[in-house]
Amino acid sequence: MKIYTSEILQQVEDIISIGIALSAEKDRNRLLEKIVTEARRITNADAGTLYLCEGDCLSFTIMQNESMNTFRGGEGHPIDLPPVPMKMENISAYVAITKKSVNIPDVYQAEEFDFSGPRKFDEATGYKTLSMLVIPLENHEGTVIGVLQLINARDAKGELIPFAQYFEHVISSLASQAAIFLTNMQLLNDIENLFNSFVEVMATAIDSRTPYNANHTRRVALLAGELARAINQEQLNQGEPPSFSADRIAQLVMAGWLHDIGKIATPLEVMNKSTRIERQLELVMQRFDYIYAARKAEYLEEKLLLPGPSEELEKCWQAEQDYLKEARELVLKCDNPSTFIDAELKEKIQEVASRTYQDRDGTLQPWLKEEELTSLSVVKGTLTDAERRIMEDHVTVTARMLDKIPFIRKLKDVPYFASIHHEHLNGKGYPHGLKGEEIPTEGRILALVDVFDALTADDRPYKKAMPLEQALKILGFMVKDDQLDGTLLDIFSRNKVWEKIEG
Repeated sequence: MKIYTSEILQQVEDIISIGIALSAEKDRNRLLEKIVTEARRITNADAGTLYLCEGDCLSFTIMQNESMNTFRGGEGHPIDLPPVPMKMENISAYVAITKKSVNIPDVYQAEEFDFSGPRKFDEATGYKTLSMLVIPLENHEGTVIGVLQLINARDAKGELIPFAQYFEHVISSLASQAAIFLTNMQLLNDIENLFNSFVEVMATAIDSRTPYNANHTRRVALLAGELARAINQEQLNQGEPPSFSADRIAQLVMAGWLHDIGKIATPLEVMNKSTRIERQLELVMQRFDYIYAARKAEYLEEKLLLPGPSEELEKCWQAEQDYLKEARELVLKCDNPSTFIDAELKEKIQEVASRTYQDRDGTLQPWLKEEELTSLSVVKGTLTDAERRIMEDHVTVTARMLDKIPFIRKLKDVPYFASIHHEHLNGKGYPHGLKGEEIPTEGRILALVDVFDALTADDRPYKKAMPLEQALKILGFMVKDDQLDGTLLDIFSRNKVWEKIEG
């Protein structure tokens, strides 16, 4: 009675300790290996195989054979054996179909199943298959997700013996726990994959609002991840531990996917603005046409009233035509975002705007409206100060939107990292004006790759793709101005990170 009680207590202790060990394991391959290893340890089995259900068959997942020193599957050598079909004559398939455990004392004496496979294996290798214990892995929903097959129980002297009956309950308990852990792990993986897919869909939707940023989000996310891996590799080459774990890289990449999600609230007329006055240009040209027609009518009326030709009138009319032509050309030049509006050009466009004409109601109107003058006076790019503030507000909107999402713990910093990709080391970035060490490495990485892609992308409305060498030179200037991290740019350039992503 004392021996029996001792065995029961040992079984309970084994089940509890194994359950704790299995629940603590986060890596699927190691979990699968641990299931077979622990089952073999409890039963002192020489070999074990774990099958997982895949469609209408059982796939070999883990194979262990101690006496033959064979350990395959999981993190070991791959298993290239064909899957077991779901047929009742196959013992593993029978267990999966019926959800019943099977304990075979001697496979050479058993007739209810087809053991031709083990017998051929024994004949070819000299191995001796005697006993077999096959247990279904049934999860909390009553679904069999796999089968655990143990081979050749051994006594204290190493002699082959049948599996004791009480092991059926112990291994069944282990298999049940394992099935639940595997199911939960798969569910978590599925949820994470679903979330990742949802994030990519949202990012694609944001980029699809404009034809000019079709791949920007994807490239930023991929470049960020590859730069983090390059940092790790350089640290390893120097004998240092890598800074970025797999989870930290996943969080960085996720922040890259979501860094521009706030642009969903940015008006398209701002986000897609390809020239300085864009759609207003046609109205300005029509206005100039009207001014020309009105001045020509005045010229002809004056000419008709004169008794003869007037050289002064002709000179004045020619001068007006020339100025209108110059004004038209000046507006077209200033509307082009590649034109740098220096003080001289600004003065000229202001002089054009100061001119007036009479509309059809006789009201004096300026040649250029105030908002047109403001837009045409933008020094670089296409956005006015007001439009730029609207554009910059996307990072604030990004933070507000992402704060509403209950990110899992390993992704908890995604909202913060995504919202600081426009911060500069000199403290002149936005929206928080962070400076120096206040900006974490993730924020610095996103800032660098975001600018790089903006410079080299060929899908921007206001510029052509910049040559790689020129883009890297501009990034270098930004480092000198204490905007970007020079160490990161050095690693980015030396490792040619841009070559590691597609498109």
